[in-house]
Amino acid sequence: MTAHPFSFLLPGARIDRRTTALGVYGADGALLPDCSIRTSSWTTQPPERAAPQVDAPLIFGPALFAGSVDKQFGFVLLNALGRLWALEGLPEQTLIVYAAKPQARAPDYRVVPAVLRGLGLRNPVMVTEGALRFEQLHCAEERFGECHGGTALPGFYDWLDRRWTPSGAPDPEQKVYVSRSGLGPAAGRFACEDHLETLLEAEGYRIYRPEAHDIAHQVRTFQGAGKLIFAEGSAVHLFALLRQPGQISAVIHRRERLPDVMLAQMADRPGAPTRAINAVRALWWPPQRGEHLGLSVLDFAALGEELAALGLISGQGWHPPTEAQLAASLAAGLAPGERLMTPDERSDWLKTQREARRKG
Repeated sequence: MTAHPFSFLLPGARIDRRTTALGVYGADGALLPDCSIRTSSWTTQPPERAAPQVDAPLIFGPALFAGSVDKQFGFVLLNALGRLWALEGLPEQTLIVYAAKPQARAPDYRVVPAVLRGLGLRNPVMVTEGALRFEQLHCAEERFGECHGGTALPGFYDWLDRRWTPSGAPDPEQKVYVSRSGLGPAAGRFACEDHLETLLEAEGYRIYRPEAHDIAHQVRTFQGAGKLIFAEGSAVHLFALLRQPGQISAVIHRRERLPDVMLAQMADRPGAPTRAINAVRALWWPPQRGEHLGLSVLDFAALGEELAALGLISGQGWHPPTEAQLAASLAAGLAPGERLMTPDERSDWLKTQREARRKG
């Protein structure tokens, strides 16, 4: 970690859809180390030298440049924690400064303080899209995140375990299924997840909806369970930060392929890696643009076999939903006159949408 008096941040120009020239500079105008941003949605390519923006707000007192944030829970877990280890050597009132990629509509960043307060950090927090000047800025090595492919450098998990210390060894009798059903039918989901929950409850699983609980509760729940099954989603990123030896865990695909960064993170800590189970039989899409909004039809027989092979279920009484249950689940969340699309139909629909926006 290094300290830089009278340094400054410049947002920089947009280079392309995923790249801007944001840079952080010292008093001499030279680019500072440990301040680059490299994520799947944003990379910075700043010039080597720059001059401060004289009318930019001046931040008094110590500040730490903490990287980038987004509105998404999973993004924050992957990209907003890797520099926070440096706070252990800084005053309690140190301002945590995040840069945000400029967007047409201002995102809601409420997930950022939720995660930081869940870590027990009470520091003031700033998210900026604009220029800033600093009385004293601290820059720290990024020890975890997408820039490392979803893995951690030495020391990161030690710091994290001091913030989220396990209360004891996982209980092999505690079984948790981390569901997406509480997000509603318009969210990306499994068809017939309610049927899956019924089957897992019969196997002794507690159905857990993480969005109904604060971060501290989620951490305690994930740390305490001996067996965990996840519907693919951002909760997997949180569990991967916490996973301990002795836990058996699996994530059920909602799409054909999990992101490489998720797969890497799932195996990064000691103990049995979280296993990925791809039992997707078909994919359907509502007429919405979001890549995360797909509906997955599961092969329940294949899913049951894989869960049983991992020792997560016995498989007794395991059975698929009826065709009527499947049809009702697929139709849930559609507005009158809407219909689901196959992946090929959706590709054509998106192309039509883009052409319409260009003409408009």
